[in-house]
Amino acid sequence: MPGLFITGTDTNVGKTIITAGLAVYLRKRGIPAGVMKPLESGCISGSPSSDSSYLKKISQSSDDLDQINTYAFEHPLAPGVAAELEGVEISLDRIVESFRRLELLHRFVLVEGAGGAMVPISPNKNMADLMEILQLPILLVAKMELGTINHTLLTIEYLQKRGLPIVGIVLSSTKEKLDLSAKYNISTLTK
Repeated sequence: MPGLFITGTDTNVGKTIITAGLAVYLRKRGIPAGVMKPLESGCISGSPSSDSSYLKKISQSSDDLDQINTYAFEHPLAPGVAAELEGVEISLDRIVESFRRLELLHRFVLVEGAGGAMVPISPNKNMADLMEILQLPILLVAKMELGTINHTLLTIEYLQKRGLPIVGIVLSSTKEKLDLSAKYNISTLTK
């Protein structure tokens, strides 16, 4: 497979950490994977605190940041909403062009989405539309906490109805101590 599309059940679920970790894992196995965060909001383009800058640094990518990140928006909103507010029209063709350039440079490309599958990109396109165009298998990242069963199953159902292939689920947590639901989330989702 040429890469993975990493999406989440929500924002702040750990997509960037998982994507960076996969890039490091692949590099250690002799596969210098390309990384891409095509849509990012709540940051200034090129800022060291942006997800795309973090991915570039951790993956040790020599690719230009404008190839890794096609659109960056200052407002911390869904990319489609931030774009409208900032007077920018997002072009899926431009994102695909950036992806294709990365694909020529790397055997494997990790593409990190923004938010979840139904996050708007434009008035009539969402993140799942981008997943469909790129035709990459999907890795779903979800929070390891109460509520994840519903969010995860809804996302899986939506992606399956669209015929998009899910290759795995990662449950992540930034908390030192997990709540009681963590004990049951994996077994419940497996069933």
